[in-house]
Amino acid sequence: MGGRLTNAIRLAAPAAAAVLMIAAPVQAQQSCSALPNPTIVVGSNDFEPLLRQFAVKLSAESPPATIIVPTSAALATSCAGVASVGSAADLGGLVGRYYAQSGNMITSNTCTFASGQTAHVAISDLFYESCSTVPQPKPADVVDALGPAQEIVFAVPKANTTVQYLTHNEVATIYGCGVSMAAPVAGFFSDPAAVFCRDPPDSGSQIAVARSIGVPESVMIPPRCTAFRNEATLASKLVPNVSMPPIPASDYVPPLTAIGFVSAVNLGPNRSSVNTVAFQAQGQTLAFRADSRPELADRANVRDGHYFVWGYVHLIAKRSGSGLATQASDLIGWITGTKTSPNIDPVAIEANLSLIPQCAMKVKRSSDGGLLSPYAPVMTCNCEYEAVATQTSPAACTACASSSMCTAHSTCRHGFCE
Repeated sequence: MGGRLTNAIRLAAPAAAAVLMIAAPVQAQQSCSALPNPTIVVGSNDFEPLLRQFAVKLSAESPPATIIVPTSAALATSCAGVASVGSAADLGGLVGRYYAQSGNMITSNTCTFASGQTAHVAISDLFYESCSTVPQPKPADVVDALGPAQEIVFAVPKANTTVQYLTHNEVATIYGCGVSMAAPVAGFFSDPAAVFCRDPPDSGSQIAVARSIGVPESVMIPPRCTAFRNEATLASKLVPNVSMPPIPASDYVPPLTAIGFVSAVNLGPNRSSVNTVAFQAQGQTLAFRADSRPELADRANVRDGHYFVWGYVHLIAKRSGSGLATQASDLIGWITGTKTSPNIDPVAIEANLSLIPQCAMKVKRSSDGGLLSPYAPVMTCNCEYEAVATQTSPAACTACASSSMCTAHSTCRHGFCE
């Protein structure tokens, strides 16, 4: 790819966290079918923060809609969600969780699915084709819509300042062959118990990492690594459990040789508590972090193709008759930005959650871990994305109040000429 390379092996500051607080769940039960326009989403629980933010916006639209997520752990992985949508699994009797805004709080509430209720959308880290647990090839009536992009980073404890980057071959050895005292990788990683991975091995982020480093996800299991049911737990194991002095001996201190992989939505809350390592993909001569500079959480190296380990948020639904159910079509439209409202800004929502809307991307891919190619969105949002993600107005962007302030080839969008 042409152009000047952005700075390798440097880490950016975190994007602004969402300002709304989450209230404790309300225990009163009701029928999920009685809620306004129930829109049921299964799949990766890593994206619940994204669904939560859209949920409170959609509940205030006219007419309102209610996003409901089953609480069942069996439906909380990418491929399990895709399978549920594909088979139109009956959710009757299961508990669902939905959200509403009350003042500056987001309340979490529960309901019970009625017999016959099925999921409208599966939210996934993966292309449909990457799930071995669903019929292949992808049926003609299944839609795989691409949402925002997100990087997956390799992270180590904050105390590890020695390892600054890893090559493709080193990461493939760590997760594909395993480490040992007799054969440390990168001169540092030697304890398989301190190599963190996911359980089950068909979880979305695990498959995405496996595709990016060229190893089967089926080998990324104990005893080569210590497996965690969800990525938030994996991320927490890289963070010291520090309490006020004196620190009890039982407090968790991550081993210095620990390493794990964390996607953007889980890195965001832990960014200041771990160190990420740059990654040198096959064919590269330099290792790159996701961001260009420590002070800018701009994901510049993801957006222009220098950082390789990333994927899309996938919204997978099944056509019935003439097309998608309205609930599925609307939710896909809101998240991808094709459905609009003056009260909903998907670019800001996604940027605040460390996701990259496609309108801020310059590369694309058609498979998990696949080759990159140039991408030119019809309408860009680089200025707004960077302003939100970095909390700084980009120097090269022109602020505007109307399109009359922009050149003939740009339009005023969300305060910037794009």
